[in-house]
Amino acid sequence: MISPQATSAPQLPLTPVQVSALYQLARVAGDAILTIYRDERLWQQVAKADNSPVTAADIRSSEILVAGLGAIVDCPVVSEEALPDYQMRKDWSLYWLIDPMDGTREFLHRSDEFVINIALMSHQQPVFGLLYRPTSGLAWWGGEGIGAFSGSPEAQAPLPTARVTKRLVALGSRRSSWAGAWREHLTDAGYRVETESLGSALKFARLAEGGADLYPRLGLTCEWDTAAPQAILAQTGGAIVQWNGEPLVYGKDDILNPYFVAVRDRSLLAALIPSAGQ
Repeated sequence: MISPQATSAPQLPLTPVQVSALYQLARVAGDAILTIYRDERLWQQVAKADNSPVTAADIRSSEILVAGLGAIVDCPVVSEEALPDYQMRKDWSLYWLIDPMDGTREFLHRSDEFVINIALMSHQQPVFGLLYRPTSGLAWWGGEGIGAFSGSPEAQAPLPTARVTKRLVALGSRRSSWAGAWREHLTDAGYRVETESLGSALKFARLAEGGADLYPRLGLTCEWDTAAPQAILAQTGGAIVQWNGEPLVYGKDDILNPYFVAVRDRSLLAALIPSAGQ
């Protein structure tokens, strides 16, 4: 058990052994989620202070990850379901940032569109990220000095380098209103935009795979929602930025993110945020 004051020296990039161990830990947490997912009597759904749902699956996944991550890289863990006080975590130079089950609403609606988000943070920036989908066993991961991959460590495939065409696919949740001026900006720049709905951080995975081009987010998210995807997209030529073109800020007292846009190819930002280049 690590000390909450631990600030281990960065151990980067992660080795193949560490990546494999992280995948196996995510699979254990994912199997625990599936055990609960398959038996509604075990869900024990409650509402958090912000009225968002949390289930026994969120809690059990968090317990497994918090207990196991220190054996992979010995540093503290910030979890959505176990958030340390800001005064404790504000000076951590290295820590894990996790969402034990991103997509609780999708879980409750039995859409299978929920994932585990795991990021390794160094000096308040995500330097490695892994997304794991319990219902398929597939993962997406990437980080500094590693590149980006999908599948499993035993059967991995490199994620493609970003490349956009004039036909764009924009992703959003099923509750998305597709608001904002971003679509007009893209149309003015000569792009044709189609929209698709997808749950949880699977939207970021779709971007990294090359199956979509952007994810405009005009709603509340938290740092653990974007950290792992950001680390992966950075290795494929993509990005996640605020609507003023500035990067997201991590390690804040208030863990909420500002509105943002995620892109498969950074070159798309010039059309999406014309003012950012002025």
